[in-house]
Amino acid sequence: MDFVVRRGGLDDVDRLGELWRALRDHHASLPEMPPTKSLEESWAYRRAQYRDWLAKAGYTLLLAERDGEPIGYAVVSLGGGAATWDVGDRTVEIETLSVLESERGQGVGRALTDAAVELAAESGAASILVGVAQSNAEAIRFYEREGFEPFYVSLIKPAASRASSSSR
Repeated sequence: MDFVVRRGGLDDVDRLGELWRALRDHHASLPEMPPTKSLEESWAYRRAQYRDWLAKAGYTLLLAERDGEPIGYAVVSLGGGAATWDVGDRTVEIETLSVLESERGQGVGRALTDAAVELAAESGAASILVGVAQSNAEAIRFYEREGFEPFYVSLIKPAASRASSSSR
């Protein structure tokens, strides 16, 4: 392995822009999904969210670097268990995982997932969760190879037509 995975912090957030672009562009290419926001709009939103999350306890940035340059990252959160399912009193969720397109298939995603597993073990979490867009077959296969199993399905429906809600 010619890269390292380390825990990052607030000062690393601004270094994630190209990695966010890789993830956003991949999401934009997925079939059967809602349209994506512009890169600028989506990165501004996510950047602010990362800064907010990492300023609090319970969120960790895992950063994969080669020669000091970011090639992948994951943001993970520590949370409580579920009210219905016995998944443990503490869980870890992979909120985001992105790897530069040129680095995919080189073990970076696996190393970030392994680091999330290590973080879960350190924190006493019994389960690790991840959400994946339903048409992202490549990511689903990756996570299944890493030992994840289908668990929960999220559904979406527009609350109201944008045209009718903006004209009122």
